[in-house]
Amino acid sequence: MPIFQSRHLIAIGLAAALAAATPPAMAATDSDGDGVPDAAEALLGTDPLNPDTDGDGVNDLADKDPTRAENPIPQIGKPNALTFTAKLENNFDPVTKKDVADHIELAIANTSGETLTDLSMFYSLKDDVTGKIEAYYKPLPGLTIDKGATVDVNLDDSGLPGHIRDNPNSIYHTSQNAKTFTIQVTAKGYAPVQIEVKKDKGGAEKAD
Repeated sequence: MPIFQSRHLIAIGLAAALAAATPPAMAATDSDGDGVPDAAEALLGTDPLNPDTDGDGVNDLADKDPTRAENPIPQIGKPNALTFTAKLENNFDPVTKKDVADHIELAIANTSGETLTDLSMFYSLKDDVTGKIEAYYKPLPGLTIDKGATVDVNLDDSGLPGHIRDNPNSIYHTSQNAKTFTIQVTAKGYAPVQIEVKKDKGGAEKAD
């Protein structure tokens, strides 16, 4: 049996034990309707408000590895659609002029000479100490980038308008180890652009 499948089954077993030891009202709460109680999502490392945490189209309960999607982005297409940078810590809100909690923040610049639509991203992160890998596919619904424009994309669990939900139980948030992110962004008809970014030791820190 693959290691990840074994770990998933163990986590499901622990989740069931936790549910049995939890007051009925709490144990029955399943906010995203994926069959995994909210109280057990942290054990699995999954998102209690997203029934398909990694975005691969498989429900978390049925998914043998619910935080490690395969990359569905075609690796072909026209080149030179965009460039982007990523920030993983020391984030700053230019509107409020205040520091904000660490999160994944992309600045995507359109270099294609035409309007970009149907954008999506795929990213993996590796714990540089334990070797654990997570991977997520995120469509960027409603995002259009005009010719020559740059748009910021934020992944977090703030619930703010225009922000893409991030998994609050990801190792990005729970592990204090250094991490390596590999991020791809693509637009309809264009080949993806990929960068690698290092996250220093320390978890995703909250704003002061």
